[in-house]
Amino acid sequence: YYNYSIQHFYMYEDSDLQRIYNKDYFEGRGSEKKWKRRAKFILEKFQPEKTLDVGCSWGQIVYHLHKEGIDSHGIDGSDAALAKANESIKNRVHKVNLNKDSFPFEDKSFDLITGFYSIEHIHDFKFFTSELKRVLKDKGSAWFLTPNEGEEFRNEKDVFSNQFEDWKKIFEQYGFRVKFFDPYEMMELKGKLDKFQLYKLPTPIQKIVKKIAYNVANKISMKDTSFLVSKIDY
Repeated sequence: YYNYSIQHFYMYEDSDLQRIYNKDYFEGRGSEKKWKRRAKFILEKFQPEKTLDVGCSWGQIVYHLHKEGIDSHGIDGSDAALAKANESIKNRVHKVNLNKDSFPFEDKSFDLITGFYSIEHIHDFKFFTSELKRVLKDKGSAWFLTPNEGEEFRNEKDVFSNQFEDWKKIFEQYGFRVKFFDPYEMMELKGKLDKFQLYKLPTPIQKIVKKIAYNVANKISMKDTSFLVSKIDY
């Protein structure tokens, strides 16, 4: 079983969340273009009906999926982040302390749950995974994208940084199946790569180029891991 004792120093109350995850923390969270691209990838890859974004910030994924007709929702513990949510999704994003608050949804509500750079900020995984399992549909999936870092990178913000093998053990311990998931297809071949006109290549070749480009970029700068979890016992 995983040793959680290292986390006890960082037990988050609401005052801690507001102090640590304040307005300054969310500066430069990414362009709307990036979040729109991620939403498009989610639609193409998962074809979800109802989604939940964990650690949704001001709801960029929620917003773009909602615009596409998806029943999308989000949860976050930061007042500063949630205050920035677009008016059209104010009733779709909810304040939740992921370490101790029950998610405000019925059992088996979502066929897809996402978490972009959020699970490394959670310390009580026994509680979090119990809520995750409760609101995820029996045949649903959760997709997490998180820095691929070990314990030595833990700090007041990234309180539970892990590498893929550690995450795999943790989720398996709490009754989930874990599968590595390479999201290279959401790589954009325009923007910085526009001058090479790679987007004009045949689709099968584009996929190969995206896979190479994404994995090179990940090794050099992003250094993330990406994986899917699903329920075993249902």
